[in-house]
Amino acid sequence: MYYRAPEKAVCADVIPFYENGEFKLFYLRDYRDISVHGEGCPWCLLTSSDLVHFHDHGPVLLRGGKEEQDLYVFTGCCIRAGEEYMIFYTGHNPHLREKGLPEQKILRATSRDLLHWEKDRDFVFAAPDWLEMHDFRDPFVFYDEERKEYCMLIAGRLKNGDPSSARGVTLLACSPDLTHWEVEKEPFYAPHAYFTHECPDLFRIGDWWYLVFSEFTDRIVTTYRMSRSPFGPWVSPKINSFDGHAFYAAKSASDGKRRILFGWNCIKQDERDDAPWQWGGTIIPHEIVQQPDGTLAVKCPQEVAAQYPDRLPVAAGRTMGSVSYEDGKYLLGGEGKSLCMLGAMPENGKIELSFTASDDCGDFGLLLRADAGVDAYYAVRFEPRFNRLAMDIQPRADNTRHTQVDVERWCPVVPGEKNKLLILFEGSVLEVYVNDKVAMSARMFDRREGDFGIFTHNTSVCFEEIGLYRQEEER
Repeated sequence: MYYRAPEKAVCADVIPFYENGEFKLFYLRDYRDISVHGEGCPWCLLTSSDLVHFHDHGPVLLRGGKEEQDLYVFTGCCIRAGEEYMIFYTGHNPHLREKGLPEQKILRATSRDLLHWEKDRDFVFAAPDWLEMHDFRDPFVFYDEERKEYCMLIAGRLKNGDPSSARGVTLLACSPDLTHWEVEKEPFYAPHAYFTHECPDLFRIGDWWYLVFSEFTDRIVTTYRMSRSPFGPWVSPKINSFDGHAFYAAKSASDGKRRILFGWNCIKQDERDDAPWQWGGTIIPHEIVQQPDGTLAVKCPQEVAAQYPDRLPVAAGRTMGSVSYEDGKYLLGGEGKSLCMLGAMPENGKIELSFTASDDCGDFGLLLRADAGVDAYYAVRFEPRFNRLAMDIQPRADNTRHTQVDVERWCPVVPGEKNKLLILFEGSVLEVYVNDKVAMSARMFDRREGDFGIFTHNTSVCFEEIGLYRQEEER
């Protein structure tokens, strides 16, 4: 259901476009095998009418040669321009830097059908001399009705200023005809905080405009800013991200009724739990939900959650500590640790439940793919005193470290209030949603089977409405 490129390849940045009832998802394919596929990265096209079933048309915007600007066809945008489609993209070639030439320039291609693209060899848009020439990428083009001109957001860097890690800016370029572009000297957004602002995206919902970009300087997340105007001033809300650092480079598209955010759930080196995170992975859709105050949250798209119709039995097995059951409710907790194992997990499936915490002390959550002795497992853990939702792994890879939380999200839990939890798992992919507002992407590489259960530690929690589901084809 969640899409990853074939063989060893991974999906990197997604460039979403919606037309005629279908999401058309261009994505960067990293082959991960230069010896077989050679160097470079093309754009592939993935189409879906339901966010569940995908058709990969393969490479459509091809990479150039080792001496060409677009050896790596990096992120950009797709627009409709009259009778044709137009892609503005980043031509990236690290070998050119070695020759003193710009590593990145913005290039263009056109098509009549989205499948066959012709590169415009006469169109080359390079950074002006007051910007760093090697970081000029990820164009996002839109038409501004008030200005009566085309606008392009660009991820760039100022040439001067300390610290150098904070020179990242979102730039604005304007054009009357999609061919002649001029970069405005005043940055579109310059918070003096990040190395660069990758994959800019801009959209409007109601009275609010939203600027979305991804940063790897501070938290490695896709973040957003808000404004009443498409040109700012931009304000960062208290919670300004959609997911954690295992969901990156996200951009969005609307089907006219809702807006879907597409990012990639990154893999790890050699696909091991204790290894470093890497670039690219599996495409994940989140549905953006505007809150009453204008801030944004995300939830699981309904058609994705509905893909697990086969309900499996859930029953208490091994228990530890204080555990009681009555009228469909499991009450765990008190001082120390309590747990209740509930059954074997399918390879791909869904867990739904509701929970109510009695206080904001301690922590609690779910154990996933646990072994028989409950010594090895993954834990989706709530820590109300820190407003934190975390993904944890046992046993520890390094017991000398005081914390080894793999992924974390801000997630308040109010004592006495009922909460809804949805967990989707497919192979190594793990997606967690809380109250249709909070999302956390994670990975489970080493353990592919085991039991699930509920636990508490120095707190009391009521768990109810517990459901375990699998896909029909697993029967």
